[in-house]
Order: sequence, then structure tokens, then C-alpha cells
Amino acid sequence: MTTKTLKLVAGAALSVSAAASAQTDQDRAYSAELRADSLTRTSLLQSGGAGYDHGAYIASGDGNYRLNINWVSQFRYTFNFRDDDDGSSFVSDDDEDFANGFEVNKLYMDFTGNMITEELTYKIRGEFQSDADNTIDESFDGDFELEDAWAQYDWDNGVSLRWGQFKVPSTFEEFYVDSHYQLAADRSVTGEAFSAGYTQGIALSYRNDAFGGTIAVDDGAKTANTPYYSAAEADIGLTGRADFKFAGDWEQFNDFTSFRGSPFAARAGAGIHWQHNGDTAAFVAGAAAPTPEYDLIQWTADVSLEGSGWNAFAAVVGRWIDPDSAFMLPSGGTADDGHDWGVIIQGGFFPMEKLELFARWDAIFPDEDLYGDGLDEDFHTVTIGGNWYFIPESHAAKFTTDIQIFLNEPDENGLVAGVAGGGVDGADIEGIAPSQFSSVLPSGEDTQIAWRLQMQLAF
Repeated sequence: MTTKTLKLVAGAALSVSAAASAQTDQDRAYSAELRADSLTRTSLLQSGGAGYDHGAYIASGDGNYRLNINWVSQFRYTFNFRDDDDGSSFVSDDDEDFANGFEVNKLYMDFTGNMITEELTYKIRGEFQSDADNTIDESFDGDFELEDAWAQYDWDNGVSLRWGQFKVPSTFEEFYVDSHYQLAADRSVTGEAFSAGYTQGIALSYRNDAFGGTIAVDDGAKTANTPYYSAAEADIGLTGRADFKFAGDWEQFNDFTSFRGSPFAARAGAGIHWQHNGDTAAFVAGAAAPTPEYDLIQWTADVSLEGSGWNAFAAVVGRWIDPDSAFMLPSGGTADDGHDWGVIIQGGFFPMEKLELFARWDAIFPDEDLYGDGLDEDFHTVTIGGNWYFIPESHAAKFTTDIQIFLNEPDENGLVAGVAGGGVDGADIEGIAPSQFSSVLPSGEDTQIAWRLQMQLAF
């Protein structure tokens, strides 16, 4: 019995010892794996990894894969004063000639970087849209809308090819200068009216030290997020732009501001966009939809000057609309074609390191042949204000205040009132309705004033 007991005890001890040994080997293997993983992660962080470089980023050690994440927010308070004693439908009482309130004017996120190789870059931008239509419907509040969605390949000879959804390279104010790099709280009324917006297509560009040019084949102006059979899309659109730089660096023209100590820079450019609509099939909600047939040409010419603590910009823009048949005017008559145009002149300077003062005049001159009596009056806007940069030479944290004086009646200008292109065959071509971006509200009287106070943060 004693011998059997000793054998059992010895066997149990050997089993425990073997199990302990096996567990120790597993622990050692797991610890070695953790150390190897830690060393690998440390190596990646040293050669690539993640961090902050004008935005958050994640990158591979060889630089062939990189994701940059940025966001921009603009929080605004607006006072709008207007006189509407004419008894228009918009204002029914004299006490209602004042509007004010807070708004998130802009909030968008950018995802940029490169993949496979440093020459293949991309950009995806989405913006949270406000309830601009005043639907007071929570299902429309804060919708996330796709804006930029493109990829681009850059050759080392200055040539690049872009495909996807991007802004039409026509007007300088819209295409080259992002919204948080504007001089005032937002783009000019004229810039909003003549903007071709986003399109879908391909663009071939070239840039050297003195010249930059782009040619694009696209779906036409303002066709973001549309399928190929959409009634909004043109049969074909062609866009071209050329810029000549006489001094400075191209990067200086990414914003309108020129901080103290900046070298002198000068450039001039011109762009043109043509599209034809109405010759291809279109469908809305699964049913064939007739579309008006017309040609649209938009054009611009502009110049920029920058120096140490000062800047100046001027542009003339226009558009010509030629329908294949006469169309009904809002006034009840008919028209064959017409040409609208506008002007933008602005400038700024730094009296102090962090303080920038600016002024702008812009005007829209509609064609009577497109709009008829009552919607063909000129519209002039004067804007004065200032920017306070919390960080010198940086747009990351900026406070802007400006006063806009709308000298004419917005209800008597076809583009400002949102009567787009005279309504060719009952369909809008282009134009803007009064919005939070331009801060002009409908009114049948002149001398409307908007005072904006805006805080901007860019990460």
C-alpha cells in the first residue's frame, strides 16, 4: 500500500511539474511575441506611424500610404437690417425688418493623402449641411453631404491627371481659395452667383514655375452627386483655365491674405466653361424627363497682388445662355439668349501683426433679355471688416467681423433673387437663392445691412 501511495504521489508531482513547465514555455513565448510586436510598433512610429502635421495623420514607414484628417468649423452670429415698407409678401409688418441669430455656417471634414505611391493622391470632403430651406424638419438638419471625391496622379514633369468629383476650375475665388481662406466671412455675392460649383469628370493639369493650366471634360456646372442619367447633368461640359505667375510662389495664392514679411507675389489668369444640355436621355424617379436644350458659357479673368502685409484682388465674371428656342421670362415675355456679368474688387492690409483690415465691392449686372422688367436691376454690395489671427501667420484660429451693405433691391435682380437664368422652359440653369452664405435676405427695398461675427477653427 505504501509503495502504491508513493508511486501515485510521484506521478502527480511529475504531472504538476510538466504542466508548470509547459505553462512557463507558453508564457515565455507570449512574452517574446509581445516584445517583438512592441519593437515593430516602435520602429513604425519612428519611420512612419501617426502624429500631427498640419492635421492628424497615419502613415506607413516608406511613405507610400498616408491618411491626413482635417476639419474646419465656422460659427457665426448675424444681424440683418432691412427696410421693407412696400408691403411685400416676405415682410408683413414693420417690426419684421430685423433678423438675427447663431448658426454653424460651415463644418466640414477632409480626408487626404496618398496610396500605393506618393504620386497617387486623393481627397474626400464631406460637409454637414444646415437646414437652409427652413423646412424645420429634423430629418434634414445636419445632413452630411459629399463634396470632393477625387484621385490624382502626379508625374515629375508637372503634369497631373485628376478624376472624380471636384470643383470646376473656372472662377478663382471658388476654385483656388478654400472657404476658410477667404478675406471676409464668406465669398462675395457675385462669386456665389457665378460659381460653377462641383462637377464630375476628368481634368488634365500642368504647372511649372511661371505657368499653370487645366483642361477638364465634365458633366457641367453644379452636378455634384448626380448619376449619369440625371436631368441636371449636361450632355457634355468642357472647362479650361490658364494662370501666369510673375512673382512669388504658387502657394501664396491659396489664400487671399498676405501676412507681414511675405515676399511680393503677382499672378493673372482666365477661365472658360462651356456645356450643352438637352440632347441626351434623362430620368427622374425612374421616368423619362424632358430637359431644356441650351448652351451655357461661363468665363472669368482675374488678377492677384500680394506683398508684406497687404493684398489686392480683382475679377470680372460672366455667363452667356443660348437656348435652342425662345423661352418664357418670369415677367411673361419671351427671350432668345442673354449675357450676365459681374465684378469683384477687394483688398486688405495688416496695421498690426495679428489684425487684418479689408474692404470689398462686388456687383452683378443681369441681362434684361433674360429676366425682363422688374428683375434686371443691378445689385451692388460693399463689405468692410477685419480678421484677428490668434496665432500669427495661421488661419487655424481666426475671428472675423464684417458689415455688408446691399445697396439695391435683391428682389429686383434675377440672380440674387434666385430666378436662375430666366427659367429656360421652366427649368433653372444657375443662380443663387438668398442664403446664409451671402447673408442677403429677400426685400423689395434697397440699403439692406448685414453684420456678421464669426469664429473659425481649423484643425
